[in-house]
Amino acid sequence: MNIKQFFLMTILGVSLLVASNAQAQKSFFNPEVPDIVQYEVTPDVKYGEGKVNANGKVAMKDLTMDVYYPKAESSEPRPAVILTYGGSFHRGNPRSPYTGFGGQTTSMSQYAMRYAAEGFVVFTINYRVAPDNPIVDEYSGYTEDDIDVSIFTNPAAVAQTNVIRQQMGLEPLTDENAEPVLKATVLAAAEDLRTAIHHVKAENKTYNINPDKIALGGFSAGAVTSINVAYGMQEDVSAVFINSGFVAGLKVANKIAASDSNPPIMMFMSDNDYPVVSMFTQPLIQIFKANNVEYHFNWVPGFGHFYPGGAVTLSDEGDKAPLIERTLGFLKEKLQ
Repeated sequence: MNIKQFFLMTILGVSLLVASNAQAQKSFFNPEVPDIVQYEVTPDVKYGEGKVNANGKVAMKDLTMDVYYPKAESSEPRPAVILTYGGSFHRGNPRSPYTGFGGQTTSMSQYAMRYAAEGFVVFTINYRVAPDNPIVDEYSGYTEDDIDVSIFTNPAAVAQTNVIRQQMGLEPLTDENAEPVLKATVLAAAEDLRTAIHHVKAENKTYNINPDKIALGGFSAGAVTSINVAYGMQEDVSAVFINSGFVAGLKVANKIAASDSNPPIMMFMSDNDYPVVSMFTQPLIQIFKANNVEYHFNWVPGFGHFYPGGAVTLSDEGDKAPLIERTLGFLKEKLQ
């Protein structure tokens, strides 16, 4: 091999390496977008309304969602997945990922694309957040005794919320207003997700879904909301999967103990997650154990709170798989 051939082979090798790395990065951070589009989406579908405080007056805010359909024909109603995004109950939307601490999340819309391509009808919801000043004045399906306000004054939880509020230019929460602000916001999110479930079930023929095969999934605040609705409100769903979720807002232990039909859950948490996530995940697992709820816990090593669907996860059984593939396997087992 002469020097010219050597340089040509070197350049080719570098080019192939760069292309390979670019493809690996694409599949790692955004593994759920198929190369060939296998889904259709209807954006901004109204599923309900929620009360908000608009400049001292009660107003109604439209609650919307994007609906992702598989392109493939189906003579039978399809299973459904409802996804709820995260953002400390203060910010975000289903279409945007988060970046921070060396990682990046996969957005709810990106997950929806992959799930729809696999045969699920997927709903990615918007819901009321703290800047909306949500109003929850009529509890439905739960009472004041079912609400746990302890986390709303927990120093770690309030400190983490104030980091987000500072980034958004909002006044920090104080000892006086942390509880009422967070209580209203967390409960409003849960009520909105429940409204979405009721809407989807009522309109099951419109969406061509099986109302008896619905799963809830979410990240961070969306994961908390999914837990509150599935276990705290005891909404009838078939499965739950959460990325960095924990108990906040409702006394799920009481509801789980009183029920004999708690849905199975798949849980993910990173090894460098927010302290509040770590702090409240172990008690949640103990609740599941004490009440024989089927749960599957998985670590996401090498990340903080923000991690993608392509991240490799380690299960409590010792195997490893990308997060997106593990959730898909779980959904297919429980819904199809």
